[in-house]
Amino acid sequence: MALLNVKEVSEWLEVKPSTIYVWAAEGKIPALKIQGVIRFRREDIDAWLAGCQIEQSNPLRPADRRPRSNDVDTFIAEAKRAVYTSCHGKPDQDGATRKGETHGSV
Repeated sequence: MALLNVKEVSEWLEVKPSTIYVWAAEGKIPALKIQGVIRFRREDIDAWLAGCQIEQSNPLRPADRRPRSNDVDTFIAEAKRAVYTSCHGKPDQDGATRKGETHGSV
């Protein structure tokens, strides 16, 4: 089992060595820390790469790009419409000219 260093992994993955250090520190890439030195097992990196693969979409099933709304979303939307109306249950008014106001203004 040969261990790879940061430079070898960065060349293999075609990313900067600083990116490899960040990924290792954040636990995004499998790494070993041996007395302060970062090393990598080729098998671990191969398995990690396999897990990073983007799944191919099924051409027979349309992809859902937007989550479907549920009852809570519908309830919230109805509540917002009820609260944020200009009339609040009053007869319709023309908002631009404020016709229909009954508080004594002409």
